[in-house]
Amino acid sequence: QVSQNELDWFHQDSETQMKKWQQEKKENRENLKALRGTVKKHSDTNERYLKAIDDKEKQYNACFKTFLETSNKFANERGKLEELIKKSQDDSQECEKRAVKAEVSVLQTWKETEVWKLKGTIAKAEGNLRMLKALN
Repeated sequence: QVSQNELDWFHQDSETQMKKWQQEKKENRENLKALRGTVKKHSDTNERYLKAIDDKEKQYNACFKTFLETSNKFANERGKLEELIKKSQDDSQECEKRAVKAEVSVLQTWKETEVWKLKGTIAKAEGNLRMLKALN
């Protein structure tokens, strides 16, 4: 009788333990299902982010390539403009030199003309002086 009671208690404990384990198993399955859903969501989100990163990287590379092309183009233009400025400065200096030479030439011609006029006036005055001396 005692053994039967112990056996019944043991069966009751076993059934209680079994029900408890089955409940834990059910809860664990639900938790596992929820975790798998969370993992799937995170995996999908990660895939979207990776795709977005790839797209942004492609956009960045395209913009960077455009930037480099534009930068090189402007560097070439700057070099050409610097050459043109240098040439223009050289041409300007040459024009200044020619203008100074032309001005000097004009002044020399004016001086020579004035000297010639003065010599003419001197010659007339000398001629008049001779005439006056001859009349005296």
